Amino acid sequence: MSPPNPQRVDCFSVFAVADPTALLRVLEVFSLFGVIPERCHSCRLEADQDQLVIDVQATGLPPGRAAQLVRRLDRVITVTQVLHSERLRAATLEARAA
Repeated sequence: MSPPNPQRVDCFSVFAVADPTALLRVLEVFSLFGVIPERCHSCRLEADQDQLVIDVQATGLPPGRAAQLVRRLDRVITVTQVLHSERLRAATLEARAA
């Protein structure tokens, strides 16, 4: 198993029913896995005020942890869809370009 890459940022977009407990339920999943998000932002969708999108970024996850988080988030009762992507930190990209 390869070590975590501290330069990789895992980005999660979690779509959920706009319910007062939705944000808490989503963040609880990260807590259960011992992950402290770098960033978290939520807002209602303009096109559908009954939907909430919660964007969470986490760095330095061990290999396979993001997939585990996606599977667990997908089982949260208010969640309707989970998207995941990876990127490198901006400083890493600048160093590669130099």
